[in-house]
Amino acid sequence: MEDYNEILRDLNTDCIARSVIKKNNNKDIDKIYNLIQMEYIKHTSHRWFDGDIVLVYPNIRETRSKKHYETVHGVYIGENTLYVNYHALLVNISNGSKYVLKKPLKFELGDNLPMCIDDLEGLEKTADIDIPIRRVDKILKLTR
Repeated sequence: MEDYNEILRDLNTDCIARSVIKKNNNKDIDKIYNLIQMEYIKHTSHRWFDGDIVLVYPNIRETRSKKHYETVHGVYIGENTLYVNYHALLVNISNGSKYVLKKPLKFELGDNLPMCIDDLEGLEKTADIDIPIRRVDKILKLTR
């Protein structure tokens, strides 16, 4: 049992590994290791951050349109129609830098929203849109 706990301590290097270990406590070490590796793959940037591990913290708000909009998939949203306004904070845990989307993305209700960096980068490619991001030095405390 001591060896098991020592191996878990060695694997527990960042927030991704901690989350997997916490959810899969008392499971086989090989299974935990494979789950950690799958999470790393899911959060690895292939386009914007060149192989770094990036966590996406989405801010999703359902909004009623005041005018006509076009979603990221090219669907038109009529006036006074509900749609999803999507902002995201991107945290590069490989180097500690933080980024935000320069402007919100608009989605239809029921669309699959990007919840990881792979989804967000894939959306830029499949929807053939440019998703501008900007680096932020400080994250201000958010108030409700």
